[in-house]
Amino acid sequence: MAAPEAAARETGTSRALVALKRMVLRGELLPGEQLRQERLAAQLGISRVPLREALLVLANQGLLDHKSQQGFIVAKRTHDELAQVHFMLDVLESELLRTLQWPDDQGIARLRALNRRMADLVEAADWFEIVELNHKFHSTLWSLSSRKVICEQVERIWPLADAYVARAYRLPKDRQAAVDFHERIIDAVEARDTKALQEVSSDHRRATIEGAEPTFL
Repeated sequence: MAAPEAAARETGTSRALVALKRMVLRGELLPGEQLRQERLAAQLGISRVPLREALLVLANQGLLDHKSQQGFIVAKRTHDELAQVHFMLDVLESELLRTLQWPDDQGIARLRALNRRMADLVEAADWFEIVELNHKFHSTLWSLSSRKVICEQVERIWPLADAYVARAYRLPKDRQAAVDFHERIIDAVEARDTKALQEVSSDHRRATIEGAEPTFL
């Protein structure tokens, strides 16, 4: 494939990834919905090849299911499945937080900057970037641990709950609560208090899954 064609395809795949994920998080594509590739390609203004590449990436991340006879379907998690995801995150993230190498002032400033960006979106009409920022905030913490294999597994599991995290943040008060939890997490990190860090992180995860519960009713 010629270089310009390859670049155009890569750009199309990247655009499709961003657009499709946002459509799922917005609820424009609902859990259990079968995706019509021809319609989506036309809607996004790309060919079927980069669209399929984007769909495969999202399937690998767990946001979509890929079935041989049905194609791509938006992943639908039961309450029990989501509880299992959060249980795994609780266990694995607790170990990462237990083994943190405490950040310097620059590292603390990076966490506060991410949380300020989230705070700026609390009242915004287009607030969906807050889901990615929330992930980036926690990922920044995990990267401070020496348990790199565990960190890789947490990164693999995290996207399984992305759509439900978005619904847990559907109201400004829920988004503000996440920002407040992050402030408490940063304070615990700054104080180098492992016990407080693990406790507030666990409370944060519990509040998120409780906020997602209405999506199962």
